[in-house]
Amino acid sequence: MGNNIFDILTTVAVFLVLFLIIMIIRKKLTGNNEHYDERQILVRGKGYKISFMTTILLNVFYAVFFYGPSKDIVSPQFVVITIAFIGLAIYAIYCIFNDAYLQVGQKVGTWMTLIAFVIACNLLAFFASSTKGFTEDGLATGSSLNLMVAVLFGAILVSFLIKRFMDKRGDSHEES
Repeated sequence: MGNNIFDILTTVAVFLVLFLIIMIIRKKLTGNNEHYDERQILVRGKGYKISFMTTILLNVFYAVFFYGPSKDIVSPQFVVITIAFIGLAIYAIYCIFNDAYLQVGQKVGTWMTLIAFVIACNLLAFFASSTKGFTEDGLATGSSLNLMVAVLFGAILVSFLIKRFMDKRGDSHEES
């Protein structure tokens, strides 16, 4: 089993290095015309505020109502990390649906490909992990973090797909 994991990780590392080299070469050839406009900066600021407030409120809600009864069921560390991931998801989804996630001039297809790659790598790491379960000795396991990253990026990818569908549908209604 150890050799299989080493082979898989080596293959993933090679593909990651090749991907980074291709991205660097592509960036050098196309130049850098990407930037956030003023509206996007304001939307991103509001997204940060909503995400931060949600994270704080969920942490307070957990500490006041659920810490005592649930600490034997799930580790507090795992809950706090999960709440942080929920905050990240709220920020990303808010920005996607308000056209502030990508910079002006960036292609959504490139980001969707990168996100799909992150999901695949984290799911591979989750299933190849020797530790099973989400917590071990009261601490979150590495495999649980891999699964949370995959779920987070899965939500972001689904949001991109829904937004893309909504934009195309809106464009077709404007033409008719």
